[in-house]
Amino acid sequence: MKRLNVARSSLFIMLSAMMFTCLAAKAPPKPDMFLTLEDGEEVVLHPDSSWDFVKFSFIRDDFDDIYMDLTDGRIICLKNDMTWLFVKKRPPLQKAKFDELPDIQVSSSATHKVLDRAVQLARKQAFDKAAARLFKYAKKSKMTRKYLIACIKDEVGEEGAVVSYTKGWTALAKLSLSKVQVDKILDCVIVQVDAGTGTAADTSKKAATGASAADSAKSK
Repeated sequence: MKRLNVARSSLFIMLSAMMFTCLAAKAPPKPDMFLTLEDGEEVVLHPDSSWDFVKFSFIRDDFDDIYMDLTDGRIICLKNDMTWLFVKKRPPLQKAKFDELPDIQVSSSATHKVLDRAVQLARKQAFDKAAARLFKYAKKSKMTRKYLIACIKDEVGEEGAVVSYTKGWTALAKLSLSKVQVDKILDCVIVQVDAGTGTAADTSKKAATGASAADSAKSK
């Protein structure tokens, strides 16, 4: 009788193991997860702990590890080796030394059947590119990218991206920022982040007002 009970127990264990194996084999693969970063970039997180940008990003070739606070209180780190993991805290933010700041040279082009619209698009792309290049040096918040664009315009003016034209209603925009200008822009962003100014529209309005004031002072 004991041998029969042992045999039944062994058979039950074998059947349970086989059922578990079958269920595990039929389990659906874990899906990718999508995350919008503080700078507005969208990334995809894969179940194998790798990640990538959903769309082309100007910071793809050169960036530090990216940290993001999630709504559930956790902090995720997107490492520059394209792997991701959860961490307990962000590293302390240190402002880059002046000699570590870059000189920014960006250019963009846009074609449109209305030339003025092509100019607007080319300038917008130039400001966006400059903001992307400076993002890793700037103090982080959900508004950092907006603050960067507004502070760049505050420093160089709305027409700071010099525009030239080619045939076919194409506008070419070039924007240059020296280390001194970059340092001022980053300080401007720190002020905006610390002040917690409400919206991108408010920030752009303040930047435009500052640029107009600067132009008025120069003309006197």
